[in-house]
Formats: sequence, structure tokens, C-alpha cells
Amino acid sequence: MIAGYALGALGAVILVIVLLDFLYTAIGAAPVAPLSERVARAAFSLFTKLMPKGNARHRLSGPVVMTTIAVTWIVLVSLGWTLVFQMSREAVVMSDNAEPAGFVRDSAFVGHLLSTLGGGPLQTQSPFWLAMSVLVGVNGMVILTLSVSFVLSTTTTVAQARGLLSKASMFAADSDEMNTIIMPALADLVSNLNAMQFALYYSAEHPARRVPAGMVELAERVAPTPNRCAACASRLSRCPVSPHPRAAWTN
Repeated sequence: MIAGYALGALGAVILVIVLLDFLYTAIGAAPVAPLSERVARAAFSLFTKLMPKGNARHRLSGPVVMTTIAVTWIVLVSLGWTLVFQMSREAVVMSDNAEPAGFVRDSAFVGHLLSTLGGGPLQTQSPFWLAMSVLVGVNGMVILTLSVSFVLSTTTTVAQARGLLSKASMFAADSDEMNTIIMPALADLVSNLNAMQFALYYSAEHPARRVPAGMVELAERVAPTPNRCAACASRLSRCPVSPHPRAAWTN
């Protein structure tokens, strides 16, 4: 009994940490939360070490990082709810004979609920656990909905950055078009990147469309003196591809 309560408490802690991280990252419109940021940096570091240099490395970096973050969220949320259901041996039972499901089947039960498919051949034993299963289903629906919105916002920011880089290459650094068109768009993009920093993990096969290295180069190109636009360039350079975005994506 004590072990069950301990596992349930551990599951609740995992859920609080992961869900706060998910909500802060997906709808907070602010820099990424600590868990997501650490997962992204670790995934990017491992990917760049294992993936040979070439076009595929640039093309896959962003999707790999985003997929890793999503999988981490899903796995930890599933684990958290599974541990919560360990508080009672009879929390989840088989539908046909009312036998306790056990840890593995509890995990499958949680997976069914999070995917909004229902409980499968399993069911809860009491009204309390029935209410908890409803919360699991709602949790899964929220994660699926906000994840789609989050990915769409991130890829939209990437497309905006690439479009700006392509447009900026058409104008001279000291031209009126650069001052009236590109610079305001650059300021807006920097603001968007601060809210959607996972976009900085995306690169491209063509060097002129690589984010964020191209953004730093653009900021430096339009600066009439080395110290002009230093703040903008500094903010752009504080991106996940350490130690410097251009160094990370030279090949």
C-alpha cells in the first residue's frame, strides 16, 4: 500500500513538471521551459554528432528535434499517469473477469485514454478512478490539440525567416528598401523567434536559407558600423546551435 502511494506521488510530480513545461512551451509565447530546452539541446547535440555532414543533416535537424520533444512529453505523461494508477491494485481491471490489470496493462489503458481511443478491454473499478480516467482522456485531447498548434506555429516562423532571408538578398545593405522593408520585418521576426525558439533548430540545404545562421549574418550585414545592431545580432546569436550558429552549420 505504501509503495503504491509512493509511486502515485512520483507520478503526480512527473505530471506536474511535464504538463507545466508543455503548457509554458506550447502556449506561453515565451522562451522555452527548462525540460523542453534541455531535451532539445541534447537531441540536437546527439544528432549533429551521429549524422554525417551533408544536406540530409540540414534537412532533418529541425524535425528530429521537434519529434524528440514530442516523444518525451508523451512518454513522461504516460508514465506519470501509469504511476498514478498504481496507487490501487484494483484501479484498473480486466473488463471480462474484473482481475487487476497490472502495470503493463495499466500502461496500455493510459495509452488508450491519452490517444482518445477509449480504455480498450480494460475498465476502472470505482467512481474515483473513473473520474481519473476522464482526466487522462482530457489530458490527451489537450496535448494532441496544442501540439498541432505548436508545431504549426514553429514551422510558420521557420518559413517566415526563410522568406525574409530570400527577400533580403535582393537589396543592398544601405538601400532604402532594406531600411523600410527588411529591417521592420527583421525586428518582427526576432520577436517571433524569442517566442518560438525551436525554430532555431531548423536548417536548410541551401546556405542562404539556413536559420539561424542567416539571421545573424543579415543583422551584421545591415549594420553600418561593427557595433550597430549589436543588440539584435546578440539576441539572434543566443540560439540553441552552440557555440555559434554559423559555426554549427558550416557544412
